[in-house]
Amino acid sequence: MNSNTGRNAHPSPDVWFNWNSVEAVPATPAPAYAGKLFDETLRDGLQAPNIRNPSLEQKLILVDHMARTGVHSADLGFPGSDPLALKECVEIARYIAESRLPLVQGYAGRTHPADIEAICEIAQQASVHVDAYLFIGVSPIRQYVEDWDLASIQRHVRASAVACRREGVEFVLVLEDAVRCTPEVLAGVYDAAIESGVARLTLCDTVGAALPAGAASLIHWSRRYFLDRGHPVAFEWHGHNDRGLALANSLTALALGCERVHGTILGIGERAGNASLDQLVVNTHLDRHDSYDLKALRDYCDYAAPVLGVDIPQNYPALGRDVFKTSAGVHASAILKAHEKGNLLVKDSVYSSVPASFLGREQEVLIDEASGTNNVKYWLTVNGYDSSNPAYLKKVLAMAKSTRGPLTDEQIRQIIATAE
Repeated sequence: MNSNTGRNAHPSPDVWFNWNSVEAVPATPAPAYAGKLFDETLRDGLQAPNIRNPSLEQKLILVDHMARTGVHSADLGFPGSDPLALKECVEIARYIAESRLPLVQGYAGRTHPADIEAICEIAQQASVHVDAYLFIGVSPIRQYVEDWDLASIQRHVRASAVACRREGVEFVLVLEDAVRCTPEVLAGVYDAAIESGVARLTLCDTVGAALPAGAASLIHWSRRYFLDRGHPVAFEWHGHNDRGLALANSLTALALGCERVHGTILGIGERAGNASLDQLVVNTHLDRHDSYDLKALRDYCDYAAPVLGVDIPQNYPALGRDVFKTSAGVHASAILKAHEKGNLLVKDSVYSSVPASFLGREQEVLIDEASGTNNVKYWLTVNGYDSSNPAYLKKVLAMAKSTRGPLTDEQIRQIIATAE
């Protein structure tokens, strides 16, 4: 038996550390909102066992959708995983360059010479600038399980910075499980980053452990650490959704000045998935922090879902089949009145915080057993019928009350035809 087994079975209390327990102390000066979204669909998103790996042709189409939506940076693969992955990454890099897509190219790898070499190979073969997103686990629980120590992490950071600088690629230091890393360990890692001239650093909520307050505490503390040492760093945020808080944490990171915030289309990814890129796009656009094409986003999601082998839930925010539908009479009454005022945005907003028209959709008022007269009036109005005709109203509503589920447009037309 390993003589260390007894000792190793009882880790130090630090392995249970989480930034959720630390009070946030805001950095000064307060950071300006400068965030851009970073698409991780073709890297972290594809790691999930339930996700279908697209063909190269499909990946290129997904890249087109990213650019059309207005996303301007992405992690496009893990070229060090095998020769085929490297070959595909080179083809993607060439395609982006030849198509002149406004997309900053990132590629992922470990802080390992072989992975760094693969990323540099992309830059050389495709003659493009790339960002090397090199990750290393830093939390005490990861160190305990992997038998790592701070000194070895610091060596990897320094060596990676030297290798990237030598090959002319930008080193982005990605700190896995940063939200469960103690200030003492982070300070040691940050010192190595400062010594190495690191200019971009990604804080990761690798297992989705953070609360928004914990994300804020980590970002504030990290920003202060670098500011106090006179070393400017561009922060990024990478979050997972294990506690259902990836979107909230990512919006917090954007509000606190993180320059790139990561997400995947439809929130795909390991376990409960990553932060949902599409929901970040919708929220960022609606809050007027950045401009995206929401109709192009809808096309992106409609293409990605079958290619990746996922379904879009019918009540999925902004993009689900039923999110702009209502059959409640009180809602129908308000939507009808808004429609009559002739202002599309008012109509879109009276019972929705996301305007359907932004996504190329419309408010849909259904007629079913829960509906009232105003549901029928709305349908008649938007379809060019006389909404004051009592025979139409009576017969359509009577049929709705005796039918399970909403009436179809064809059924309503047949009812009206018999009432004329």
